[in-house]
Amino acid sequence: MRLVRELSLTDHERQHVCCVEEALAHVSSLLSMRQPLEGLDQLRAGLMINLDSEVLAQIKQGEWCLIKAEADYGYWQGAEAVFHQAVLDLMNNPPEQPTRTARIFRLVDSVTGQPLPAQAYIAMIDGIPSQRRTDAQGIAHLFTDDQVRQLSLRIFNV
Repeated sequence: MRLVRELSLTDHERQHVCCVEEALAHVSSLLSMRQPLEGLDQLRAGLMINLDSEVLAQIKQGEWCLIKAEADYGYWQGAEAVFHQAVLDLMNNPPEQPTRTARIFRLVDSVTGQPLPAQAYIAMIDGIPSQRRTDAQGIAHLFTDDQVRQLSLRIFNV
Protein backbone atom coordinates (compact mmCIF):
# COMPACT_ATOMS: atom_id res chain seq x y z
CA MET A 1 0.00 0.00 0.00
CA ARG A 2 1.14 3.53 -0.63
CA LEU A 3 0.04 7.13 -0.27
CA VAL A 4 -0.38 9.21 -3.43
CA ARG A 5 -1.37 12.85 -3.83
CA GLU A 6 -4.91 13.00 -5.27
CA LEU A 7 -3.82 15.37 -8.04
CA SER A 8 -1.22 12.93 -9.38
CA LEU A 9 -3.39 9.77 -9.43
CA THR A 10 -3.51 7.82 -12.68
CA ASP A 11 -6.73 6.25 -13.96
CA HIS A 12 -5.42 2.81 -13.03
CA GLU A 13 -4.60 3.97 -9.48
CA ARG A 14 -8.05 5.55 -9.09
CA GLN A 15 -9.58 2.09 -9.47
CA HIS A 16 -7.61 0.88 -6.43
CA VAL A 17 -8.12 3.79 -4.00
CA CYS A 18 -9.19 2.80 -0.48
CA CYS A 19 -12.23 4.52 1.00
CA VAL A 20 -11.42 7.34 3.44
CA GLU A 21 -12.45 5.39 6.56
CA GLU A 22 -10.34 2.38 5.60
CA ALA A 23 -7.38 4.63 4.71
CA LEU A 24 -7.62 6.50 8.02
CA ALA A 25 -7.74 3.26 10.00
CA HIS A 26 -4.80 1.73 8.15
CA VAL A 27 -2.60 4.83 8.21
CA SER A 28 -3.32 5.59 11.87
CA SER A 29 -2.37 2.02 12.84
CA LEU A 30 0.87 2.33 10.86
CA LEU A 31 1.61 5.70 12.45
CA SER A 32 1.01 4.36 15.96
CA MET A 33 3.36 1.43 15.33
CA ARG A 34 5.89 3.68 13.54
CA GLN A 35 5.81 1.43 10.48
CA PRO A 36 7.01 2.76 7.11
CA LEU A 37 4.55 3.57 4.33
CA GLU A 38 5.50 4.56 0.81
CA GLY A 39 4.57 8.18 0.13
CA LEU A 40 4.36 9.16 3.80
CA ASP A 41 7.64 11.10 3.66
CA GLN A 42 6.38 13.14 0.69
CA LEU A 43 3.14 13.91 2.53
CA ARG A 44 5.04 15.00 5.67
CA ALA A 45 7.41 17.16 3.58
CA GLY A 46 4.47 19.26 2.39
CA LEU A 47 3.04 19.87 5.87
CA MET A 48 3.68 23.07 7.78
CA ILE A 49 3.46 21.21 11.11
CA ASN A 50 4.74 17.64 10.99
CA LEU A 51 2.19 15.88 13.23
CA ASP A 52 0.40 12.57 12.80
CA SER A 53 -2.93 14.39 13.17
CA GLU A 54 -2.01 16.61 10.20
CA VAL A 55 -1.20 13.53 8.13
CA LEU A 56 -4.61 12.04 8.95
CA ALA A 57 -6.29 15.38 8.19
CA GLN A 58 -4.78 15.38 4.68
CA ILE A 59 -6.19 11.89 4.08
CA LYS A 60 -9.58 12.84 5.57
CA GLN A 61 -9.82 15.91 3.29
CA GLY A 62 -9.07 13.70 0.28
CA GLU A 63 -5.86 15.47 -0.73
CA TRP A 64 -3.89 12.24 -0.27
CA CYS A 65 -5.23 8.75 -1.08
CA LEU A 66 -4.19 5.32 0.07
CA ILE A 67 -3.70 3.00 -2.90
CA LYS A 68 -4.19 -0.75 -2.45
CA ALA A 69 -1.30 -3.02 -3.29
CA GLU A 70 -3.28 -4.56 -6.17
CA ALA A 71 -2.64 -1.39 -8.20
CA ASP A 72 1.00 -2.42 -8.54
CA TYR A 73 0.27 -6.03 -9.52
CA GLY A 74 -0.75 -5.19 -13.06
CA TYR A 75 -3.16 -7.00 -15.33
CA TRP A 76 -2.53 -10.73 -14.97
CA GLN A 77 -5.66 -12.37 -16.40
CA GLY A 78 -4.12 -12.67 -19.86
CA ALA A 79 -0.81 -13.95 -18.55
CA GLU A 80 -2.59 -16.35 -16.22
CA ALA A 81 -4.61 -17.84 -19.09
CA VAL A 82 -1.45 -18.34 -21.16
CA PHE A 83 0.30 -19.94 -18.18
CA HIS A 84 -2.59 -22.37 -17.55
CA GLN A 85 -2.66 -23.30 -21.23
CA ALA A 86 1.10 -23.97 -21.18
CA VAL A 87 0.69 -26.18 -18.10
CA LEU A 88 -2.13 -28.12 -19.76
CA ASP A 89 -0.03 -28.57 -22.92
CA LEU A 90 2.86 -29.94 -20.85
CA MET A 91 0.54 -32.28 -18.97
CA ASN A 92 -0.94 -33.62 -22.22
CA ASN A 93 2.44 -33.89 -23.99
CA PRO A 94 5.14 -34.24 -21.33
CA PRO A 95 8.74 -33.86 -22.44
CA GLU A 96 10.67 -37.05 -22.97
CA GLN A 97 12.43 -38.17 -19.81
CA PRO A 98 15.91 -39.67 -19.96
CA THR A 99 15.90 -43.41 -19.44
CA ARG A 100 17.81 -44.78 -16.52
CA THR A 101 19.02 -48.33 -16.31
CA ALA A 102 19.25 -50.15 -13.01
CA ARG A 103 22.55 -51.92 -12.61
CA ILE A 104 22.67 -54.37 -9.73
CA PHE A 105 25.85 -55.77 -8.17
CA ARG A 106 25.89 -58.29 -5.32
CA LEU A 107 28.86 -57.81 -3.02
CA VAL A 108 29.96 -61.00 -1.28
CA ASP A 109 32.85 -62.00 0.93
CA SER A 110 35.49 -63.62 -1.30
CA VAL A 111 36.27 -66.34 1.27
CA THR A 112 32.84 -67.32 2.62
CA GLY A 113 30.59 -66.17 -0.22
CA GLN A 114 28.30 -64.43 2.29
CA PRO A 115 26.63 -61.15 1.21
CA LEU A 116 28.07 -57.93 2.63
CA PRO A 117 25.10 -55.95 4.06
CA ALA A 118 25.54 -52.18 4.67
CA GLN A 119 28.99 -52.32 3.08
CA ALA A 120 30.43 -48.90 2.25
CA TYR A 121 31.71 -48.39 -1.28
CA ILE A 122 32.46 -45.62 -3.73
CA ALA A 123 30.81 -45.78 -7.13
CA MET A 124 32.64 -43.96 -9.93
CA ILE A 125 30.19 -43.21 -12.75
CA ASP A 126 31.93 -41.54 -15.70
CA GLY A 127 34.61 -40.24 -13.33
CA ILE A 128 32.19 -38.77 -10.78
CA PRO A 129 32.53 -40.42 -7.34
CA SER A 130 29.66 -40.93 -4.92
CA GLN A 131 29.85 -42.72 -1.58
CA ARG A 132 27.15 -45.34 -0.98
CA ARG A 133 26.22 -48.49 0.98
CA THR A 134 24.82 -51.85 -0.02
CA ASP A 135 21.35 -52.89 1.14
CA ALA A 136 20.52 -55.64 3.69
CA GLN A 137 21.20 -58.41 1.11
CA GLY A 138 24.56 -56.93 0.08
CA ILE A 139 23.25 -55.55 -3.21
CA ALA A 140 24.59 -52.32 -4.69
CA HIS A 141 21.90 -50.59 -6.78
CA LEU A 142 23.23 -48.14 -9.36
CA PHE A 143 20.82 -46.22 -11.55
CA THR A 144 22.65 -44.76 -14.52
CA ASP A 145 21.85 -43.21 -17.87
CA ASP A 146 22.19 -45.36 -20.97
CA GLN A 147 25.11 -43.23 -22.17
CA VAL A 148 27.37 -44.11 -19.20
CA ARG A 149 30.74 -45.26 -20.54
CA GLN A 150 32.70 -46.01 -17.39
CA LEU A 151 31.51 -47.56 -14.12
CA SER A 152 33.63 -48.79 -11.23
CA LEU A 153 33.11 -49.77 -7.58
CA ARG A 154 35.69 -49.36 -4.84
CA ILE A 155 34.89 -51.35 -1.71
CA PHE A 156 36.20 -50.48 1.78
CA ASN A 157 37.49 -52.79 4.57
CA VAL A 158 36.90 -56.20 3.08
